[in-house]
Amino acid sequence: MPLLRREEKQPIRAFGVISKKLNLSTRVYRGMQVIPVEKIVGSVGRAGDLLPGFRMKNPDVRYYRVRRAMERGDILPPIIVYKVGDEYYVLDGNHRVAVAKELGIQFMDAEVIEFFPTERRESRALQKKRTEFENLTGLKGIDAGEPRHYDSFLNYIKDYTEMMQRSLNKEVSLKEGALNWFLCVYTPAVQTIVEKGLEEVFPEKSLADIFAYILDYKWYKSQKEGHDIGFDRAIEGFIREITGKESSEVAREEKKGLVQRVGGLLEEVFPWLRRE
Repeated sequence: MPLLRREEKQPIRAFGVISKKLNLSTRVYRGMQVIPVEKIVGSVGRAGDLLPGFRMKNPDVRYYRVRRAMERGDILPPIIVYKVGDEYYVLDGNHRVAVAKELGIQFMDAEVIEFFPTERRESRALQKKRTEFENLTGLKGIDAGEPRHYDSFLNYIKDYTEMMQRSLNKEVSLKEGALNWFLCVYTPAVQTIVEKGLEEVFPEKSLADIFAYILDYKWYKSQKEGHDIGFDRAIEGFIREITGKESSEVAREEKKGLVQRVGGLLEEVFPWLRRE
């Protein structure tokens, strides 16, 4: 029986746990890099689906499709990772990483967002809301900076869970709905926020906060137009109205210039975005 390497024995780490432990509230977008696969040690929201060595608990059709593509040498999109110290946590690309480790691939292309520990003081109201949200949904690591954002997320999750129940014609628990919402709605949305450069517009806000602002905008516009405008239209409209730019232009702006330009508009159109 072959001996397992140390890496293959280590449980997959959850970014939410590490984030809370180290107070990881400061982040910097590092762009595209080639990273060592052996330094990928955890996952953002999917640690529970993975076995030591980054093996999938339940390999699905997508896993085998990715495996065949990588064995053929096909070029796949870069993964997206959070970096903490010299280690990485997968935000998007768990299947690709699982296959890469199994095939012995040493390096992968990745978009890297680096996190740093900072001293963070939170109000009791924020701590209470986060704890209630986590207990109800089972979701960890969604670090919003405003208590009301957790209420918004919970309402959307409840609606999403009801939609799942109608679609599947069976009872769906809130935690099951929350997990599906996290994987199918929140995670892709956060990826879009990063890709569109919105972190540069709101350097003091978390990804969860920016996501909540877009949800607010989506609700407002949907009410005004009399139908759900969808997240893609919402984010495009949000970028256009807040920055005065098309989404493709946002990432090319300098952070200082953007903050100066949006300050007055934020307070006029979106009073909840007023800075401390």
